Amino acid sequence: MVVRLAPGRNRAVAPPRRLTSGARAPILRRVGTTTRDAKVTDGTAPVAADAVVPEPTPASGDPATVGDLLAVPSLAGAAVVPPDADLRAAVAAVTLLDPDAPTEHGAIVLAPGGAPTVTPDGCVAVVARMAPASPLGVPCIVLARGVPWGVVAADLVGALGAEGGLRRAAEARRALGVPLLGAHGFAGLAEVAGDLLGHPVVILDEYLDRQGQAGLTESQERLLDEAVGRARGHGPASVLGPFCEEELQEEIRVPVSAAGEHVGVIVVWSSPPPDQAQVAVLDELAMACALERAREDARAETESRLRGELIEELLAGEAISRESVVRRARHLGADLSGGSVAMLGKLLDPHTEGRVITDQRLVRRFLQQAQAVIGLSWPLSLVEWDAGQLLCLLPPTTPELREAPRDVVEEAALTLARRLLGATRETVPGLALTLALSRFTPEPERLGAALEEARLALSIGERLGRTGEVITFEETGTYKLLFQIFADRPEELSTFYDQTLAPLVRYDDQYQTELVATLSTYLGHDCNLAATASTLFTHRHTVRYRLDRIAELSGLDISRTDDREKLSLGLKAMRLLGKRVASAGERRTRA
Repeated sequence: MVVRLAPGRNRAVAPPRRLTSGARAPILRRVGTTTRDAKVTDGTAPVAADAVVPEPTPASGDPATVGDLLAVPSLAGAAVVPPDADLRAAVAAVTLLDPDAPTEHGAIVLAPGGAPTVTPDGCVAVVARMAPASPLGVPCIVLARGVPWGVVAADLVGALGAEGGLRRAAEARRALGVPLLGAHGFAGLAEVAGDLLGHPVVILDEYLDRQGQAGLTESQERLLDEAVGRARGHGPASVLGPFCEEELQEEIRVPVSAAGEHVGVIVVWSSPPPDQAQVAVLDELAMACALERAREDARAETESRLRGELIEELLAGEAISRESVVRRARHLGADLSGGSVAMLGKLLDPHTEGRVITDQRLVRRFLQQAQAVIGLSWPLSLVEWDAGQLLCLLPPTTPELREAPRDVVEEAALTLARRLLGATRETVPGLALTLALSRFTPEPERLGAALEEARLALSIGERLGRTGEVITFEETGTYKLLFQIFADRPEELSTFYDQTLAPLVRYDDQYQTELVATLSTYLGHDCNLAATASTLFTHRHTVRYRLDRIAELSGLDISRTDDREKLSLGLKAMRLLGKRVASAGERRTRA
């Protein structure tokens, strides 16, 4: 430890420690672990004696005494004058002897130039090379030969800091144990820490979402939000490091570690930098946060396993009684007694086709946001993440939905899904969430069928390239029939496509025409020629010419009902097979 003199006070103090992302609050230990021999003098010269100074063992919360400080390494072999001196006086500071400056009350005075003839006011002990010529009225600790003064000063300052740190650590451990044992979460820990430190405190998780806070002003909240925004600009998977490495402005940022990884950060507004006692409190707070995180993870893992088992049994079509489904869901905080809408989702990187996000930090952050959005709008739901998929059962438990018709419940679920999409864009920017909804199923024992409907709608949406959208089972229409054929006998769907739409796709690619687009628009407008021409910004005669060309190439007359249905199914088959016609812009680029 480097010791410096505080200006104007001649007090030896340890330099303040500034905690950054790479520094964790140290674990402090009491100085001295064994008894040490001491030498006693008669007041003129040191002589050997058999007196033993036991290691100090002050009660928790008591200040360090002169006797406690005799246990520091540099005072080993020191003598005490007089031999029967009272060593119980509390020590509050370490100062250098200076006749021109007042001595702080409760100070132990270092006298490199020799013991004083008059004891300074406020002094509780003197450290010198030689014993004083006359009694001082306070203990004089006579150093062993050859001990450097710098080492003595550093040991004494460190011992006082350690004592304060140990006491504060013990106090903090007891205080923080209350919210830990009471399951008050991070909010309770932040409140207690704020009282202990006397400064505003906020606890953030690894993606810098607030878990708990106490005492923050509006200005501090704004500055914190700005710092979080800058850190998140580095990318969704690397926000904690940039946040901790940012230049500190009257802040202390202490990472929270668990299982060898940083799982959060504590931010404290403190100026000047913390002393040793405050560092001890921060260390205890970091440990308490790690314990709370471990408990949260253990609880989440257990609940996830139970949710997963229930959903797996429902999907497998196992015979589960209504009573069993309702009872097991109720243990997990969900009420499925009135049935549910199933919602499935995938979080994808839209820039890499088919890439499901598996980064646990992103998944955790996404799930927190999803649970918050769903819990606010649709309480008592079942939310789970399994094999890269979000699985939700949304029961109509609000007063407005309990007695509502089926279509109202399904519309409310669609509104929730759209709201979740919007929240996800802000939570994990750059990633896309695709959601699929089943129809409302009122029977709890048949919720496996609802999950299958949502799964089918999600698969169809993926085949149709609807990443980042909401797909409902109802809107899949005939797609679901074709999808079953595609899943079981893909060659049959390919043959049907070849017999219907393939000639039009080849013609468009070869001659840069718009036959497929015209067919799709015409069928979408229920064969209304004027509406089709308006949408395509072309003349009705041009649309009629294209329809005739479609009939010629495909052998199907769009004016006939059967042929029109075949062409409509051919369009759907083309989309499910992933076939597409290049747009006019793509053709120009290619040319």
